[in-house]
Amino acid sequence: MNAIEVKNLKKNFPMGKQTVEVLKNLNFQVEEGEFLSVMGPSGCGKSTLLYLLGGLDRVTEGEIHLKGKNLTTMKEKHKSIMRRQNIGFVFQFYNLVPNLTVEDNIMLPLILDGKKGKEQKERLEELLEITGLSEYRKHTPRELSGGQQQRVAIARALIFQPELLLLDEPTGNLDSKTTIEIMELFQKIHKELGTTIIQVTHSKETAEYGTKIMELKDGRIVKETKIEQKRTKVA
Repeated sequence: MNAIEVKNLKKNFPMGKQTVEVLKNLNFQVEEGEFLSVMGPSGCGKSTLLYLLGGLDRVTEGEIHLKGKNLTTMKEKHKSIMRRQNIGFVFQFYNLVPNLTVEDNIMLPLILDGKKGKEQKERLEELLEITGLSEYRKHTPRELSGGQQQRVAIARALIFQPELLLLDEPTGNLDSKTTIEIMELFQKIHKELGTTIIQVTHSKETAEYGTKIMELKDGRIVKETKIEQKRTKVA
């Protein structure tokens, strides 16, 4: 079954008296459990595509279906619930609350949703273990490295057990060694949790941690390549 189906997708932005076509008639599917890397140069429309898939922006034309539900015709209330509970976002910047501990930052979406209990605590323990943060649970972000902060952001994105994880240049602020560690973590999440992942990146090395690469140029899909995943080293 397809996790995502995109049909005749177009996105335009007004610029003065002109209209700029950012995405031009995209058609593609993402299977459940796939790890898709969207590559392309700056300005090709890859981040715009990610925001559309996450319901953070509206399409100009076309349709986006998430697990059979038409995101483009969905009411904002229902779209907001889907974003919060079914889609996890990881950005280049970690967006952590400075005065909250690691575990409180991870649990924040549940707290804001009014959900507390044994099941949620068990989920927290699982995520701390997966992301290697168990010994840092009482630390605040200022006491963590960039890579550790990104791990907190990843755990927070997974707290609702989302069906879809969207990554926007998630290693853009990290050094090469930490980039490898974070990408291996995403690969581990993909394999062990079965999460469908879509990342946008300009890096071929980062893209190759996925199962398929889709290349964009000037708002169009120019190439799709299935790849063999690198072996994960993360314990």
